[in-house]
Amino acid sequence: MQRIARNLRASSYQHTLRVNEREGEYHFDCSLMTSWILQRAAPRALARVGSDRPVARDFYRAIARASREPGRGPWQRVPRILDARPGDILAWVRPPWFRSNNTGHVAVVVAPPRAYPGGVLVRIADASSYNHEDDTRSGLTGFGIGVILVTTDPVSGEGTGYGWVGRYSGGWTVPTPVVIGRVSE
Repeated sequence: MQRIARNLRASSYQHTLRVNEREGEYHFDCSLMTSWILQRAAPRALARVGSDRPVARDFYRAIARASREPGRGPWQRVPRILDARPGDILAWVRPPWFRSNNTGHVAVVVAPPRAYPGGVLVRIADASSYNHEDDTRSGLTGFGIGVILVTTDPVSGEGTGYGWVGRYSGGWTVPTPVVIGRVSE
């Protein structure tokens, strides 16, 4: 993530992959970005996602079915959002009632999460057409690093939804399960 952030000159959110590292150009959507990163860093974990062109829903399903025990495959599911670490993958599926052509969202955790009323603030790197709080995109689309709110179950600490905080909040959250996966290869 940091390598992309340091090298970034141009980026846009699009459903096709176009990367030229030498020129600092990164054009992709969230699932293509995550696939591109995992192909280089953890190809076995990417293969377990189970698709030639995985989308957010595929990442969500692979993480949701992963063991919570370390060493039981290329993915380990991290039950509590607050236990996420930099490098973990965060994913959710779009609820059926939510109007979008996307299947959900997938991102990479870049900093330890912080407790927040009703949930957890998570600093993520993603490719998005929306800006998050404290976002490096500054109104643009594509690759960026920002903060999202993940609502959590008060007992289990598992993710129950997502939303925005601060100036982009609008005061709303979207209820849908959110999972964290740790690459364990």
